[in-house]
Amino acid sequence: MISAVLGGMPMFWPGLLLSLVPAALLNRPVGRLLRAHWVVGFLLLLGLGGVVVATLLPEAFRLSADAVRHCTVQGARPRSPYELLHVRHIELKLATYAPVGFAAALAGTRRRAVVALLGAAVLPFAVSAVQYAVPSIGRACDVQDVWDGVQGIVLGAAVGLALGPVLRRVARARVATD
Repeated sequence: MISAVLGGMPMFWPGLLLSLVPAALLNRPVGRLLRAHWVVGFLLLLGLGGVVVATLLPEAFRLSADAVRHCTVQGARPRSPYELLHVRHIELKLATYAPVGFAAALAGTRRRAVVALLGAAVLPFAVSAVQYAVPSIGRACDVQDVWDGVQGIVLGAAVGLALGPVLRRVARARVATD
């Protein structure tokens, strides 16, 4: 299903590969800023790159001169668990935003995790604001996309908060044996 959606986005894989460059170069400083392992910084940067590529690159990599600025707000609501698992196109939004929530939840201290999660929660709103403000990229602002993005971040954060203690214990044990 996701591959069918990505078929209409020819720049997704090249864009994601390009986002590996800043993730590889900046993972250690971001990890230090979060007081977390460098892998958390890498995941956060790669996740942000995926969000930008999937939501802000023009669909056919052409800027549209005759684009109209609009934002769809009708029918926007949180989706049920059934819809999250069975409706096409939603998996991509969850897969795009969940790594950001996961990495934000793994920030080193509780205060940094809260700040990172708040920043992650703002991300879908910022994406829709850019889509509305720059109609030439050919991406329509849709409030349902904001809901889906927030749900993806919450899902990723829940997994990160659940696995965080286990991952930290494994990392500490590994450092102790070295």
